[in-house]
Amino acid sequence: MNEALNRLLALNKEANRDEYPKKQRNAGRPVVGLLCSYIPAEIVHAAGMLPWRIFGSRSAATPKADVYRPPHTCAFCNHVLEALLAGRYDFLDSVVATSWDQDLVRLWDVWSYLDISPSSYIMHLPLDRTPTHRRQFVKEVRKFAAYIESLIQRAIDPADLLDSIRLYNRARRLLHRVYDLRRQERPGLTGAEALGIALAFQIMPVERFIEELDPLIPWFEERDPGLSAYHPRLLVSSDRLDDPAFISLIEETGCVVAMDDLDTGGRYFWELTEEDGLDSTDRMIDALAERYHGQPASPAMMDWAEQVDQIARWVDAFNIQGVLELPLMYSRSRQMRAPYFKEKLAARKIPSISFERGYQLAGEGQLKTRIGAFVEMLQ
Repeated sequence: MNEALNRLLALNKEANRDEYPKKQRNAGRPVVGLLCSYIPAEIVHAAGMLPWRIFGSRSAATPKADVYRPPHTCAFCNHVLEALLAGRYDFLDSVVATSWDQDLVRLWDVWSYLDISPSSYIMHLPLDRTPTHRRQFVKEVRKFAAYIESLIQRAIDPADLLDSIRLYNRARRLLHRVYDLRRQERPGLTGAEALGIALAFQIMPVERFIEELDPLIPWFEERDPGLSAYHPRLLVSSDRLDDPAFISLIEETGCVVAMDDLDTGGRYFWELTEEDGLDSTDRMIDALAERYHGQPASPAMMDWAEQVDQIARWVDAFNIQGVLELPLMYSRSRQMRAPYFKEKLAARKIPSISFERGYQLAGEGQLKTRIGAFVEMLQ
């Protein structure tokens, strides 16, 4: 079982992330790169294509990307562009972005301008959750489905779309079982391992992911992951954090990351798509729009009060002693929310602290010292 876990976790190494998409592409299956967690992967899968979450280069610098983007902008976008210009995404048949923030829009602009991928598409993402915004997102998902159909030059079979919805729900239920184990006093896996598994879900065929993860869960229930400490229990909050090494570093300070608020982790799979009453493509599109627009929100969304409420629910459910926020450098959405976030957590008597980070793990000693001081305060 340890070997099976290591196979999943190894996919998070930069050199291995494109292992499955390249194999699938060589076998004749088109690959669609997704730049945001709000893009319905089920639609891509139902079209016979592989949805693949795009992550960036972990290089120390981004000299190629700096030609097109200022270095003091979103580090995730800069590192993705660096990988693109290095030829790392040449196997993609299409790239899809959203209007999550203007940095991501600008990344898509440059990607389209460079004309490297055969096709590109951007979805408008309404940033509030009123009925009006939700109705608009339904329209956007329909437009996205039409775009995917234009790539395969046929309509997506409703039976295939329903199968994809059920398959992705099955994978999410397995991930819920993994995360539920983290509620225990001594979880059967580390926070870094949990994030690594959630990331693997986004970069490999969903069928293979289910096949690999399902038999691991009973093993996790009896396993000792070998953490140096199981208290205090932290929740880590960030965006576009796709390197489990960050979580390993935190746990090395003498704590356990028992839950995360990450668009690459818990937020991505938390909600399921409603399966009842899906007797037409329109109803399936409605259900997917409801699921993706209604997932636990990122700071780019305007429902800040609900975001704090969600954190508080996780704090209670996972017996969290402190919230560690790791905002990505130049993340304007998270910077704007920061004072509100801190004030509202304090009002609920939830200890929290925030340390800015780069996209790639660097300055480990300093970061570890600062996090260690927070952990010591909680002990």
